[in-house]
Amino acid sequence: MIKLFFLFFPLLFALSVRAQTAEDLALVKGQNFTTPDEFAHYHGPVNNEKALQNKHHNVIAQYNPVSLILKGALLGYQKILSQQLARNCPYEISCSNFSKQAIREFGVFKGVFISADRILRCNRIGYEDVSPLSINPATGRIIDSPNMYR
Repeated sequence: MIKLFFLFFPLLFALSVRAQTAEDLALVKGQNFTTPDEFAHYHGPVNNEKALQNKHHNVIAQYNPVSLILKGALLGYQKILSQQLARNCPYEISCSNFSKQAIREFGVFKGVFISADRILRCNRIGYEDVSPLSINPATGRIIDSPNMYR
């Protein structure tokens, strides 16, 4: 009985304790942490937020559970996590859109490996190994398309 008391009493106490006051929460709620043009390059003509589409119109390929889980994970990453993680992407095509294009173009096996290579190069150090001819002069971003891996 005493063990249960020592187990549940701190839990009841923890539910009533708050780290922030109501004024702090109102201040954070009213603050805008991003600018409208901060993610503008994600919504360009080469970047879209649509789910990965199959090349095959076969019913089995479209409703394969593994395929649906992978498509859902990629779409969830793109809609939820990508905007919070990727602040300064050096590429014209975002990594998630590059992954969708690579998987559509080369299939799951080769597309995942090409995507992993791209994600490992998606940082500030990636600019050091890029030819100046691969940089778009208008945007200053690296031109990297899955078609370049043929």
